[in-house]
Amino acid sequence: MNTSILAQIAASVSTPTYVYDLDTISTQVNNLQNAFAGASLRYAVKANPSGAVLRHLAAHNIGAEVITLGELERALAAGMAAEHIVLGGPAQDATLRQRAKVAGVGLISLDSVSQAETWLADNGLADNGLADNGLTANDMPPCVIRINPALDPHTHEHLATGAATSKFGMTVSEAVALAPRLPTLCGFHVHAGSQIRELTVYEEIFAVLAPLYARFPHCDVLDIGGGFAVPDVPLAELAERVSAFAKQVGARLIVEPGRYLVAEAGVLLTQVLHVKQGARSHVICDAGMADLLRPALYGADHPITSLAEDASERLSVTADIDGPLCENADRLGREVTLPEPRAGDMLAVGTAGAYGMAMASNYASHVRPAEVAVLDGAFWTVRERETVADLLQAERPLPEVEHV
Repeated sequence: MNTSILAQIAASVSTPTYVYDLDTISTQVNNLQNAFAGASLRYAVKANPSGAVLRHLAAHNIGAEVITLGELERALAAGMAAEHIVLGGPAQDATLRQRAKVAGVGLISLDSVSQAETWLADNGLADNGLADNGLTANDMPPCVIRINPALDPHTHEHLATGAATSKFGMTVSEAVALAPRLPTLCGFHVHAGSQIRELTVYEEIFAVLAPLYARFPHCDVLDIGGGFAVPDVPLAELAERVSAFAKQVGARLIVEPGRYLVAEAGVLLTQVLHVKQGARSHVICDAGMADLLRPALYGADHPITSLAEDASERLSVTADIDGPLCENADRLGREVTLPEPRAGDMLAVGTAGAYGMAMASNYASHVRPAEVAVLDGAFWTVRERETVADLLQAERPLPEVEHV
């Protein structure tokens, strides 16, 4: 993103602030559509639920993958067609199931046998999958079974959703037993993890899925999830392998990109408050783990650059870029080399468009950042910065009681 416009935003909106370049998102959409020709793209809303981002994706006819009632309502409010929404996740309580049915959500991903039982019960279907009260299969939305492929996706343990010990998906034996009971089963779903770089992982996935499509030939949907690494996945080769497998089993392909579409479009702007020298240099900023949790949670490495006008004239130093909170993990970057930072400097934390604001919190009563969207060189504040009053508005005092 152009450093000049970032400096303008920092001066105009203050910090911390998330900035999303919608033109970059458009480029990423085009890249995916060209690579996965003919596939349906369902954006993983959890990556970045900003209304501005969702509306921009809706304008590109991108659907959504949602896991909560809030995500579903955000997707619908942004103009995403209900029939282009996939409802997944390990929960799916009664309220969410009912809202999904009323809205006409196009596809349900079933994560467990017990979750599938709730859908069957909602639709008056007996244990054998046959209606016992006059309902037909049409009363249950189309569904896919999420498979846990029980493999090592070679990523951070918190991101390894396809590992055998993960809470996600069903075993193959569970899926085989459940499939005949689902009157609207149309395929299978696998999301092996996030930040996957090794394409051999997908070959292991195909080896698990192929016998299922052979056993249930009426299944004609393959939801391959998302999770491919940003920024260095070999996208063309990945798409070729996945598309070839989908063709082999006669399935329509669904891809659920999240990070790929928004990560590189996002920047977190922060201001340097203090510089501390000691056994290690510490640059204390006004943004930290309450704004961007990924470095603390995953050990994520985000590029950090200085927006100082004279940055090119300063000597380079190496320092930790730390946040304002009383946690040793409150850090934006470790041993970062950049022009010597000074109090008042603005820094830009890159590749922050995914799982940044989505994971931001009010820890230590920290107020969450503003959000700004950039399009065609112009920018708009699309979410105001929280205030302390916002923190207090939902609280209610205890009733007056007489203490004995």
